[in-house]
Amino acid sequence: MDQKTIAIVTIAIVVVAVIAVGAYWVLSNPPENGGSETPTPTPTPTGVADATSLQYSVEITGGASAGTYNYYAKNIGTSDMMIRIEIPLGEMDFTYIVNGAEQKAWSNEGSGWVDLSATFSDQWALWEPTWQAYTDKLASWTSGDWTYTDTDGSAVTITDITVNPTLDDSLFQVTE
Repeated sequence: MDQKTIAIVTIAIVVVAVIAVGAYWVLSNPPENGGSETPTPTPTPTGVADATSLQYSVEITGGASAGTYNYYAKNIGTSDMMIRIEIPLGEMDFTYIVNGAEQKAWSNEGSGWVDLSATFSDQWALWEPTWQAYTDKLASWTSGDWTYTDTDGSAVTITDITVNPTLDDSLFQVTE
């Protein structure tokens, strides 16, 4: 072989060797962020903002409102929104229903259902802001329980949070 051919072969061998060494180094030293050149974005908390139905329990420790409250809501964000609140009190439960679809309200404080539909607006004005206040606390919730201290110093834990559960309309109605 002449010197020109030997030079070309030598250059080719050096280029292949450099590429092989470079490939080995890249494969044996992945980036610190898990192997991709761009960082993996952190998922944005979805909270409950897009929920059309929602179910959760609120446990309050301390203060005048201490106890457990179970909340159910359907058709959230519409004028047909329906809310059910159950307050277990040992031997009896208190239950309140405010049904925006029917513009009716009922309560059962242990002695049977009472139709409060004549005061639907008052019932809505009482229960919807209470439900909304707890729901607002879940704006950045993604999973598990949510705990915070209320303005009166009470410890509040929201548990059993279910986004978009299937809630039957009968849960928000009373048949007498």
